Amino acid sequence: MFEKREFWYFLMFGAVVLWILAFWLSFLLFPESTIGKAVLPLALFVLHLSEVPLSSKIGKSKGISKLRVVLNTLLFGFTWWLPLKRGVLD
Repeated sequence: MFEKREFWYFLMFGAVVLWILAFWLSFLLFPESTIGKAVLPLALFVLHLSEVPLSSKIGKSKGISKLRVVLNTLLFGFTWWLPLKRGVLD
């Protein structure tokens, strides 16, 4: 299962859905607060940002540009760089 591209693509889709839910829930839970609306998306951003140093090493070893590594890590998190490290994705 962990060696199938489809599995990781499904998880990447889930990461995108998580971003959408973070924004939607923020607006739902904090309709009057500008700062409150930023809490969940900001938390998800910081979580994914913390993965960038590790994903950068993996991306560099695979010859992938830093911009692509950072953008994919911020959007997909470990669901992008872990299969890349394992050789499931190229």
